Amino acid sequence: MDKLEQDIRRILSEELQDSDNSVSASSDNGTNGIFKTVDEAIAAAKAAQEIYVDKSLAFRNQVLDAIKEGFRPYIEQMAKDIKEETGMGTVEAKIAKLNNALYNTPGTEILEPEAETGDGGLVLYEYAPFGVIGAVGPSTNPSETVIANALMMLAGGNTVYFGAHPGAKKITRWTIEKLNEFVFKATGMRNMVVSIEEPSIESVQQMMQHPDIAMLSITGGPGVVHQAMISGKKAVGAGAGNPPAIVDATANIDLAAHNIVDSSSFDNNILCTAEKEVVVEESVKDELISKMQNEGAFLVTSAHDIEKIVQITIGKNGAPDRKFVGKDATFILDSAGINYTGTPKLIILEAHKNHPLVTTEMLMPILPVVSCPTFDRALATAVEVEQGLHHTASIHSENLPHINQAAHRMNTSIFVVNGATYVGTGVGANGAHAGASALTIATPTGEGTATAKTFTRRRRLNSPEAFSLRSWEA
Repeated sequence: MDKLEQDIRRILSEELQDSDNSVSASSDNGTNGIFKTVDEAIAAAKAAQEIYVDKSLAFRNQVLDAIKEGFRPYIEQMAKDIKEETGMGTVEAKIAKLNNALYNTPGTEILEPEAETGDGGLVLYEYAPFGVIGAVGPSTNPSETVIANALMMLAGGNTVYFGAHPGAKKITRWTIEKLNEFVFKATGMRNMVVSIEEPSIESVQQMMQHPDIAMLSITGGPGVVHQAMISGKKAVGAGAGNPPAIVDATANIDLAAHNIVDSSSFDNNILCTAEKEVVVEESVKDELISKMQNEGAFLVTSAHDIEKIVQITIGKNGAPDRKFVGKDATFILDSAGINYTGTPKLIILEAHKNHPLVTTEMLMPILPVVSCPTFDRALATAVEVEQGLHHTASIHSENLPHINQAAHRMNTSIFVVNGATYVGTGVGANGAHAGASALTIATPTGEGTATAKTFTRRRRLNSPEAFSLRSWEA
């Protein structure tokens, strides 16, 4: 067994142990993109791409429109099915994420060519497909990632092999089958997105090493992303984050409290962009905490109760306990035996910057608050607790130099000013448009929020003899 296989076994073994193996083993021989083996699936995707690569942009748009319109009636049911299978998050948030993936993901329009002309003739740059892209998605955003990746990659002229997360394999399979059904009805094309019946450790390894996979797009933990980066293929890696929300003394505290609670509790904090800790100037800390309580957060003050939360939510290996990832705040409080009133949607507590709830990406509605005497100290602390992941950060401030300084120093793929960090994914408050969807945030490999352009090769054509309308010399 080579090192790659050993590493992938180690990374995924826990996930597979926790997965349900009840999916039917019957094969439809790829009628809707699902195959028994990785080789069969990739061969089908390659055959489809060899046809698709010669199709017009208008044909690509037909494919994308079929996906967008096909899923429209299923969004609410999909959200419920994701919640039921994964046990994480909220149906309302998943509806918002699905709409974002379907209708905020740019398509072929982002691939406009670039041209230069002059005495040296014409230089043309266009964006060409890689071929078959191997993708792996998380259980936190299973259907959303399939849809967003498919729209981006198909817009670029590629086809896709998608590796399902074992914890969301039923809804992932259903999404892929329906996607292929919609595309076939609209265009006659099959196997634009493919997968296998039973996701496994071996299938991940085989996909990463398969000669017909042209590039990799991995959304997951740092271990899997690292394996993609050393695979020898071009890799787009979306890794971990630990986003701090900075609040300085000039902030609109009412707005900051609303945005932080709304965003940190969104889908029970399973988005990697979600605020994982608050770093606040001491002079406004008490006001911020009070206003956050008014917004639906529950403040845990007892050191004993805080320690109980740590004990039940963080395993002996220092990682978050899967039992609590994406669960409601009330479930966590009940499990810790902590009394509360009402129905809090977020747990808040005061903590030191080195506290495990601060330094661990919990993916739960638990938000520690770290206070600092000055803005400079708050910014330095935020940089420290973000841990150089360069994923997401935010600031709540009315001081323009503070905003500028924080944006520069945090150096994150997403930086949000006076807003909820979920806007960095394209999800806007009250359905407002907040930019292109960002379900793949490629921080480790540097692409940032991915679009169709991310999954294309930039090609250059030179024509020295012509073409320039401004001058001519025979």
